[in-house]
Amino acid sequence: MHLFASDLDNTLIHSYKRADPEDVCVEVKDGKMLSFMTPYAYNKLRKLNSNKDIAFVPVTTRSVEQYRRIDFFDGRSPHLALAANGGILLIDGISDLQWFEESKALISDSMKEFKTGMRYLENDTDIYFELRIVDELFVFTKSHDPLKTKECLEKILDPDIVSPYMIGDKVYIFPNILSKGNAVSRLKKKFVFDKTICAGDSEFDVSMLDIADTAYCPDVLCDDVNNQNLIGFDITEKRFADLLLDEFERSCF
Repeated sequence: MHLFASDLDNTLIHSYKRADPEDVCVEVKDGKMLSFMTPYAYNKLRKLNSNKDIAFVPVTTRSVEQYRRIDFFDGRSPHLALAANGGILLIDGISDLQWFEESKALISDSMKEFKTGMRYLENDTDIYFELRIVDELFVFTKSHDPLKTKECLEKILDPDIVSPYMIGDKVYIFPNILSKGNAVSRLKKKFVFDKTICAGDSEFDVSMLDIADTAYCPDVLCDDVNNQNLIGFDITEKRFADLLLDEFERSCF
């Protein structure tokens, strides 16, 4: 069986802000349609998921609550999913408690760094969102000047234990060990797969793209990935999801 481990946001799905009229809604919150797929990618993914030789595993930085809003398959969850940057394994939508306890043990030395970072963030006048420890695993907030906030955090946090990240206005503090690459490696020890194919679009995804047998990413990320079996895509005219799922189907079937 092939493992297809894929990021979600801006890889398979995209925001309502970038949606076209014909796109398929796959996430709703409080009656508002939030995330979409192109009809082409939506149908390709459903076809892929019905193949018994493929294990489609979403790998997302989203919290469990946020992940559970995604509906690709008419209310049926993918058999396996990794949420909270891989710190939580969901099996048929239910959290694997052993996996979660192992994740918390792995990041135990990060708690002191979380407290240090949060003390700074509480007094950072650029922060305009609540401070959260997401699913007990990492720190999240939003900043009017995320680069400045990230750079200040880098000066006070132990780089051997945790790292600050920013995407847009979002700011994170992640335990170094809580990476998507480590999560996929843990998954491969728990389940047997013949080949690992990974897809992602951001620096959060680089660690799993590095360890894949085949990796897919946009061209702009290629220089950050250390994998000879990397396939980059020009996404200026077509959606990344359409391109990667088309290539996946072509190469695997």
